[in-house]
Amino acid sequence: MLALLWGLNWPVMKLSLAEYPPFVFRAIAGISAALGLFAMAKASGRTLRVPRAEWKGLVIVSLLNMSVWNIAVLYGVDLMESGRAAILAYTMPLWATLTGAWLVKERLRARSILALGLGLVGMCLLFFGDDRAISGDPLGPALVVLAAISWGTGTAAVKYFRFSMSVTALTGWQQMLGALPVALIAVFWDYQHMPDSVSLIPTLGLVYNMTITGIFCYWAYFNVVTMLPVVVSTVGTLMVPVVGVAADALIFGTVPGIVDYAALVAVVSAVFLVMTRRAK
Repeated sequence: MLALLWGLNWPVMKLSLAEYPPFVFRAIAGISAALGLFAMAKASGRTLRVPRAEWKGLVIVSLLNMSVWNIAVLYGVDLMESGRAAILAYTMPLWATLTGAWLVKERLRARSILALGLGLVGMCLLFFGDDRAISGDPLGPALVVLAAISWGTGTAAVKYFRFSMSVTALTGWQQMLGALPVALIAVFWDYQHMPDSVSLIPTLGLVYNMTITGIFCYWAYFNVVTMLPVVVSTVGTLMVPVVGVAADALIFGTVPGIVDYAALVAVVSAVFLVMTRRAK
């Protein structure tokens, strides 16, 4: 479900950014998602209270996983093809695995290293196999890679800080704290770039980010992160850019080629390796 819903979000986000300024878009989506997650937590009887000792870690992971990630991605995807932006963004497992091995002291098994390598080969095939991806403005790819590093580091940091609150409350607080600096920039600067009127399709894309992406996808992702080792939980997300490229082809009319299919085989093989156990 994460692969399908997050993958579809990349072209959806590009459609929304055609009319919504990036900071306005992210602030509305982030704050709305936070309120929805808080409501879910209260409805299920979970507390929203953050232990005093956990505030520092919460602010750090919120900035990494939400603020830096979303701002860099929003500007990056506006400067390049959405499918290719998704590919670069999901080099995230590399940065998460490296940070996890250092920060969380997770042992890297040969099977996991092979899966990570296959996944990154798939990402390279998809990106460098398209002349359009490497002949455009380098700022777009640079911003998306920065976003990937931030998200990967933030994922390992969630494991490191060992938060005691529920995943729903943790995700809600990350959305809220991560959206606050974005909202300040939106109010004092980016809001002036709002058009006089916005059309239906970009607005539906915003609603998708407020609900499906902001609430369900992040909630599901951090559930997976808390249950599995960093390399396993992050390599599993490599199906997202594959879906993103396919959705981009359907929405914007790009045609997948042999390189795209070779990358699909590499990524599916990587996900298979981390989602299965070797028989003893």
